[in-house]
Amino acid sequence: MRTLVFLLILLVACSSAPVETKEPAPQVVSQPNVTPPVVPPQKLLEDPVTRTVKQSGSLGTFVYGLSEDNRLLRVEKTGALWQYHYENGKLSAITGPQNYEFIYLHDQLSEIESGPNKLFFKYDDRGRLIEVKGFQETLYMQYDSLNRLHGVKRGVAGETVFDYDDKDRIERITRGPAINVFYDDKNRIRNFDADDTKFIIGYWRDDKVIALSGKTFGIGLSTSYGPDYPPFDAKLIFAEDDSDFTAAYTDTLYKVVDDYIYCKYVRRLKDVSFDGTSYAFFNNYFKKGLPEYLAMQFECIPYEN
Repeated sequence: MRTLVFLLILLVACSSAPVETKEPAPQVVSQPNVTPPVVPPQKLLEDPVTRTVKQSGSLGTFVYGLSEDNRLLRVEKTGALWQYHYENGKLSAITGPQNYEFIYLHDQLSEIESGPNKLFFKYDDRGRLIEVKGFQETLYMQYDSLNRLHGVKRGVAGETVFDYDDKDRIERITRGPAINVFYDDKNRIRNFDADDTKFIIGYWRDDKVIALSGKTFGIGLSTSYGPDYPPFDAKLIFAEDDSDFTAAYTDTLYKVVDDYIYCKYVRRLKDVSFDGTSYAFFNNYFKKGLPEYLAMQFECIPYEN
């Protein structure tokens, strides 16, 4: 009897023991070789041309295309197309018969490249431009105790020195003979006077330049806006230039005519990397500084050619 009970207990214990089961091995499904799709590089979105200015006359017909905020985007002329490209609101390249690239570092113009030719801009720890290499002559800049540009030395070609009045305006430019600078009651430059040589500037409504006169310009260059106000037409009157500019927007017309007059006529010494007279005008009229002045030499090329 005891033997029978023992056998029953043993049988129950064996039947309640856990049975070890094995998980089935995961099945490996072979995948066919799939080549990932090729994603083409994205192009930078170009600003659309929404405004135009047409120039016509004996020099030819040109069409200037601008953005809604009046940034120049393209210049079309006979046999040539120039395009201006921007990144983060700054001019990054000019493409056309010649190509130029503008490189920035810490939000400052650092280099201008054109093929193998490069300009290098060097700044001090106060953010002031102190050296530009790459022109035929290296430019060296000096500043006075009030951080105003005092001198620009062009290699061994001499130094241009600026003196200021009590309103921080350039009143004298010295490089050889001194040039005295005179202003009107609106703080606009009216006259560069170097004794026997005068460069006189006339203005119209909205502080726009309408006249350049003096020994350099013979009988003078004038611009006629109108006939209505605000104007949508401007006509140059000059022995060598009878260009007529038309636009649907007055501020766009002003932008193109301003740049055209500066590039083609105010900036007279086009082969010189720095000229005191054109810099003083640029600084006073466009309210921009030295890096922008130097970059403008390249922005001017489509206007000049």
